[in-house]
This record gives sequence, C-alpha cells and structure tokens, in this order.
Amino acid sequence: MRFKTIAVSNYRNIKFARLNVDADRVFFLGRNGQGKTNLLEATGYVTSLRAFRARENDTLLGPESPQAEILYEIEHETFEDVEARVRIKKKGKEVYLDREPVRRASDFVGRFPAVTLSSEDLSIVRGSPGGRRRFIDTFLCGIDRDYYVALQRYQKCIQERNALLKKGAPSNLMKPFELQMVAPCLQVIRKREEVIGELGSMASRFYESLSGSAEAIGVTYRPNAAPENEDAYWALLERNRRRDEIMQSTGKGPHRDDFELSLNGRSAADFASDGQQRSIALSLAFATIAYWRERFGVCPVLLIDDVLGELDPLRRERFWNALDEGIQLIATGTELPDAASGKEWLVYVVEDGAFTLA
Repeated sequence: MRFKTIAVSNYRNIKFARLNVDADRVFFLGRNGQGKTNLLEATGYVTSLRAFRARENDTLLGPESPQAEILYEIEHETFEDVEARVRIKKKGKEVYLDREPVRRASDFVGRFPAVTLSSEDLSIVRGSPGGRRRFIDTFLCGIDRDYYVALQRYQKCIQERNALLKKGAPSNLMKPFELQMVAPCLQVIRKREEVIGELGSMASRFYESLSGSAEAIGVTYRPNAAPENEDAYWALLERNRRRDEIMQSTGKGPHRDDFELSLNGRSAADFASDGQQRSIALSLAFATIAYWRERFGVCPVLLIDDVLGELDPLRRERFWNALDEGIQLIATGTELPDAASGKEWLVYVVEDGAFTLA
C-alpha cells in the first residue's frame, strides 16, 4: 500500500494542505511546533480512525470550521486505486470510500494500514501502562474489526459506570451497563492474549538485525483481571463493588491491562540500556508491519515522527538496512535524513502549518 495524495483542511494548525506524496520516501522538514506531526497524525488516522496523540475529536479541529477533513488517494494491493475521505466533527465522524458513505466505522477500520512510530513509542519499555495499551489497541483495532467494536463498547460502558459511581448511584442502576460490559470485556482480553505473545516472537526476528545481538525479546500480557467466563466476570465486579464505590471508578478490567517487555528473560524496563530499549521499540514496529504482510498480504506504510534523530548513527544505519525497500516511509524531523538512508527523498518544508516542496 502507498499514499499518493494527502489533502488536509482545518486539522489542528493546518488550514489547508494538499500534498503529492507518491514516493518511496517522504520527509516533512521543519522546526518543532510547525505542523509536521499534525500532518503525519492526519495521515495515520485512516487506519483505525484514531489519532495517535489525542482521545477527543475537538482537539483535532482547527479554528476555521466546526469540522476537519482529510482526503486520501491510495494505491492498494486489494482495492487498487481508491479515494478515502474522513470528516471529523466534535461529536463523531463521517467516512466515505470512493465518495460513497461508509455506514459503520467497523467496515472501514483496518483497510488502509499505516504503522506509526513516534518519539513517545521509543519510551514504550519504561513508559506508562496507558502508553503500552494505546500501542496494542491501535494495532489490534487495525487488524481486527470485531476488536475495534468490542473495545468501543467496553470503553463506553466503563465511562457510563464510572459516571454513576461518581454520583453515588445504587448498584441496580449500574447493572444495565455491567450487562453490556461482559461480552466485550472478555473479547478484548482474549484477543490481546492471542496476539501479544505472537507479536513478541516476531519482534525477536528484527531485534538481532537492529541491535547486532541475538537476544530474545519477550512480550508478556499482564491482564489486570483475567475472568475465564461471564460468571467469573460478574463475580469479579461483585467482589470489587464496595472498593469501586469508595474510589468512584472501576478498578478491575482490561482498561487497566499492561504488557511487559523483556530481553533474554529479564525485565527490559529494569535491565535494558537506553539503546536496547530503542531497538526493542523499533523491533515492535517492524513486527506489526510483518504481521500485516504475512496475515493479510498488505504492506503498511511506515510513519515515523521525529525518531530518526534520536537514534545513534549505528542504529540508524541498521534501521535502514532492516527496512524493506518496498515499504513507503513518511517521516518528520528537524534535519534531513543522512546518506545512509540510500534513497532519494521527496521533501516538504513545514512552517506555521504550510507545506512547501523543497
């Protein structure tokens, strides 16, 4: 897959930009705060209809209009040439495929895979559990539409239940939401359990080429609670009901899950060096690309936000060597990539939300 054209209007600080990105290597060059990451974020939005830096739609909208719009012209292994359009509003979004409305977001999610690697992802090993959940959820929402639907339902029910807990509502008012939580909760847990370990095995394949050492990466799912069936989940809610009422929030469930990264069986957060941790993060990104290619026959686009400059020269060289030439790479940075990248770059200079071909 590759992006051929990206057109963005009223997205964060970008009033309007229409860019030809039909190249193997595309680079957005500029000082921090000019809009490079905003454009990259808008590009990746097409995969799971989620922004990698924001939870709420209103933070994505610029001042020009009550909605933002992103148009994508895409060359795809399955759909050939296709146009996708997303309109983001404060509440909700509209999606179009070749100008026909898409009625359900779940019918669209995952069709156009892009893998995003940001500087925040480089700290995934020592970062917060929330960051690791976002990483795995973004990936799973892209590869599995049922997971996307289950996660949306579960998160909505948790929000409703927590709102009732904050109001001190009696348990009988919570039961309808708890009933709706059970099935998606179990679905989210089972899918995470299925995929997380497999992703770790695939990441180990790339770690050696990125780090120069044959160490094994482990990715272990650490569920906050692991009920085996609906009855077990109900029992879990009942056991923690009093605690939840006191804390005014739901304490147990996949919204508090984590996964642990290890190197040769030892906690990477405790024992891996900064360089090793960066190599682990890069390996996970390459593993998600490999998963897409091997399972679905589609090659994702790789979006890299201000990461290349954070790698030492040796790791940058290994990164270029590990990168398949058939992958479209769109990157941002304050300096142009070094000669080790081995390819011509299509470069746009970014200033105050405006993009100029270099």
